[in-house]
Amino acid sequence: MAQSINGIINVNKPPGITSMDVIRRIRRASGVRRVGHSGTLDPLASGVMVVALGVAARLLEYVTEFNKSYAAKIELGKSTDTYDGEGEILSSELKVMVSDSDVRSAIQTFKGTQSQIPPMHSAIKVNGIKLYDLARKGITIDRAPRLVNLYDAYISDFKSPELDLQITCSKGFYVRTFANDLGIQLGCGAYLKELVRTSVGKFNIEDSLSLDFIETNLQKNKSRILLQKLETVLDPIPKLRLDFDETKKVQNGISIPAVGNHTAATDSHIAMALTEKGKLIAVMRLNEEELIWKPEKVFHDQMQKIN
Repeated sequence: MAQSINGIINVNKPPGITSMDVIRRIRRASGVRRVGHSGTLDPLASGVMVVALGVAARLLEYVTEFNKSYAAKIELGKSTDTYDGEGEILSSELKVMVSDSDVRSAIQTFKGTQSQIPPMHSAIKVNGIKLYDLARKGITIDRAPRLVNLYDAYISDFKSPELDLQITCSKGFYVRTFANDLGIQLGCGAYLKELVRTSVGKFNIEDSLSLDFIETNLQKNKSRILLQKLETVLDPIPKLRLDFDETKKVQNGISIPAVGNHTAATDSHIAMALTEKGKLIAVMRLNEEELIWKPEKVFHDQMQKIN
């Protein structure tokens, strides 16, 4: 019988397996069927994967909006068809004549909002078919560019032809595509050799847990030492402390005024509604015109604990 487990685990995904492999292993170890994650990491990549179990999966759509940070190792002088080390080499230069200042100048051209074309070797679906399934058949199709943000990228080490970058970006940003585009900008070609996701919002690699450790403790029914509570998942967004009457209204999908103790949160468009005892009952969205907090996602699963 499946355990009743609800919460978030900050997983340190090892390289060499898919993101779905991580989900399957946690699902099997926990006995929980409802397990999801906030964003795919390629098999060669490692680092932070925010995994949700039970009702916590309903919060993942908000977690995916968080900015992400990466440590990327890029090899200059070569380009591949997948933009990473798994692909076939398309071009190669014997000697790379690129300086630190060349790299810094090239990076500057990518900072801010940009249109980025997703790679063919990606999990994005077009007409219900994943792009990498088409790519494996040798089929290339036009992909719609997506607006993404590169907030920061700086050199942490550079011993040509290997370049180490620390990157902070928005959701939907493909570091593989950035590596390929950087190589084009530098005129020498480049591909992504290694990638570690170091953070997703407040979830940092320093606080992440190994998959083996997670599996062992789930199998021993020691999920408490792994899970982060629902109430903290979306930090630092505001929290609305509701009284008894407000709690009942929100549970029934009724909006509450953004006045009194709830005005301090109006610099954010979303907030977490908590009971007087600090239990999450809803994610709220601000209606600025009417100045009300409207329940966007009510956690009925929590009601038994509240009543």
